[in-house]
Amino acid sequence: MLRPMERAGILTAADPMRAPVRGDVYDALTGLASREVIDSPGYELGDTRCSVILVDLDQFKAINDTYGHGNGDRVLREVGQRLREVAGAHVPVRLSGDEFAIIVATGDRFVCEELATGIYDAIREPIELDGSTLFLDAGIGIALAHGELTVWELISRAGASIRPLKRCGQLPRIVVYEDADHGEILDALALSLDLRAALARDQLVLHYQPLVDMATRRALGFEALVRWAHPVRGMVAPLRFVPLAENAGLMSELGEWVLTQACMQAREWEAHAPADGSAGEAPYVSVNISIRQLEDPDFIARFERALEVSGLGPERLKIEVTESVLANGVGAVRPQLEAIRAMGVGVLLDDFGTGYSSLGYIRELPLDGVKLDRVFTRDLTVSAGAWALSRAIVTLIGQLDLEIIAEGLETAAHLAQLRSLGCQVGQGFYFAKPTTADCLKFEQLGRAAT
Repeated sequence: MLRPMERAGILTAADPMRAPVRGDVYDALTGLASREVIDSPGYELGDTRCSVILVDLDQFKAINDTYGHGNGDRVLREVGQRLREVAGAHVPVRLSGDEFAIIVATGDRFVCEELATGIYDAIREPIELDGSTLFLDAGIGIALAHGELTVWELISRAGASIRPLKRCGQLPRIVVYEDADHGEILDALALSLDLRAALARDQLVLHYQPLVDMATRRALGFEALVRWAHPVRGMVAPLRFVPLAENAGLMSELGEWVLTQACMQAREWEAHAPADGSAGEAPYVSVNISIRQLEDPDFIARFERALEVSGLGPERLKIEVTESVLANGVGAVRPQLEAIRAMGVGVLLDDFGTGYSSLGYIRELPLDGVKLDRVFTRDLTVSAGAWALSRAIVTLIGQLDLEIIAEGLETAAHLAQLRSLGCQVGQGFYFAKPTTADCLKFEQLGRAAT
């Protein structure tokens, strides 16, 4: 039954609240209205002030490829059920494979944004699938009622709000179509084109932030962080251009550049370390790896090339993967991570505690260490509950024989609390801000050291 359509009151018929339901205007898989309902005689959307919320699922193809189309259909049915529950008196429609729309019986922006937020939260709820837990994501575009526009034109506007931004990596998850959006879209597209030239024009540079032994203040390793010195815009933040690279198909190329440069720098540190070992072992280098890189068929070959070109031993290299790589389940990334570890490269789970992962995932993944997100560090000195939770987590991770690195360490109080929890390695502004390689110090890094 197409119950939301019956309640909507925005479909023109002799009695829109009692509009009959026909099989040719509903989607058999999800039970939602199909796209045909928008134009079908007897169901035309009339002149009422309706708006459109467009929902475009992210990375659904990866679910089909990993779990099979049967399980993909199960996910779509679940999404349809969630949309139906959240939509209430409004009309959810399945437009295409992984694209949905909700026809909203109002032009009120606040109502539409509240409904879109509820939809997004519902989609983000975990889905259990064949022993794995999936976390979906989506881009949501809103086109508010406009008396001169048809429903299809509103759908087009809503799509225009999110698709170019998704391609370029700008991902506010809920976007309202406005004329001003076009300027932002064009700016993102221009920056994406500039990024393609940045690698060839030597505009990128690596900064390094130490991972410090909290007892000795010696840097055990350095995280490599890419920066973009744009010739016109100045320094472009990584949060701005890294998503651009991911969604413009540039992440593998950018990632290999970062990897190779970081390995060459680490080899230089190794070559200049005191022969008598007075400074301890030469520091390792860690690089961040995105889901796009893990999906690259040449992922392992790129690592082999970087190590070969630089001459760096694999034991001096670690990769950091964020919890977002678990969006499609552990099975989707385990083979690549196992292959990396087989090479002798270390694997760290970054930003633990902010998204997809759990202690169960830590047990299942091939890991050498876990980086606790800065939220754990931030709350230690203000909440007894946070301290107790962090202590329990640190104890459990320690029992798995994994290195524990605390991020966001900014004060002496943070240092004392983290050491009392049993953390041995820390990273944060208390020790040093990210900086270029020629400004680094390896030993006795203190608060003011850079």
